[in-house]
Amino acid sequence: MDILPKIQCPHTDDPNARNARVDSLSSTLPIEFLNGKISNAEIGFKGFLATFAQGLNRKKTKNELSMKFNFKKLNDTSSLNPLKSEWPKSLTASQDGMWESITNSSTHWEIQDEQQTIGYTCVDGGNRLLQFFVLPNWLSEGLAIFQQFIDQQNIKTALIGTNNPVGLSIAMHFQKSVKVDTYLFTDFVKSMPNEIDASFRLVMETDLPNLVEYFHQSMGAPKEWLKNYAGSLIEKKEIFVLEDGAEILGTCEVRKSKSDSKVADVGMVVSPNHRRKGIGTFLLGKAKEIAINWGRSPICSCEKDNLGSLKSIQKNGFRSVHQMLLMDF
Repeated sequence: MDILPKIQCPHTDDPNARNARVDSLSSTLPIEFLNGKISNAEIGFKGFLATFAQGLNRKKTKNELSMKFNFKKLNDTSSLNPLKSEWPKSLTASQDGMWESITNSSTHWEIQDEQQTIGYTCVDGGNRLLQFFVLPNWLSEGLAIFQQFIDQQNIKTALIGTNNPVGLSIAMHFQKSVKVDTYLFTDFVKSMPNEIDASFRLVMETDLPNLVEYFHQSMGAPKEWLKNYAGSLIEKKEIFVLEDGAEILGTCEVRKSKSDSKVADVGMVVSPNHRRKGIGTFLLGKAKEIAINWGRSPICSCEKDNLGSLKSIQKNGFRSVHQMLLMDF
């Protein structure tokens, strides 16, 4: 059963209704912030949200209503690096590495106003919106920018986390329905790993060929991609194996977050021949233990309908405070 049931909300395609605003709340923020001279990092998360609230409650002039923004599709996203480093500061909880990887491999669009870069969006191969970000001093136009982009690109769905209140608040104005897609987990309860009669150790470089074959058989991913992925984990000493003799029973990963030095993403892959034996619970418990020993808080995610993984995650003391929401526009 969904934690958040499907919701049907009033929706209108009337742009005038969508753009209806009330009186300004600009007095709640310092003028330097509104002029873009203070970053959201300097004023803090409360100021970041206050700017958004000010934009939602300010009545737009006729000139503003006719304002058009440009969206430039990028092959090289390096120009967006300063903006992408700002986005995590607007979150109330860290984004796990899997979602960061999915977003990084998606199509990026630069948002421009008169040749000035003011934000960006990310869209996956299924034309699903994954990320929407504009600079704090442009949040007053957040709804107009969002509406123009989804209309121009014919975007009908989005995946947005509840840990992303700014993006979520904007998208909610346009949604026709919303439901939970994925649970985002953080470590809440102390737990003790169950015991498995097998050898647990760090994966070495010489293990790479066997590991690639194991992943290919377990997940079906292309071997060339797996070689690069597993090779990177081995190099960073972030992957571990549980084996019985020469047979791999399962693996777990403890990936140090690139965007948050205080967390580590944990995950596990159990051999199809050895599932429902408590191996997943054991591996995730070991991954959690390693992350804590490294001085990092373990986080992970799981699709809502993956009941096997959900049980292993919850048995290890993880709880879902935030979720990724699937929206239809």
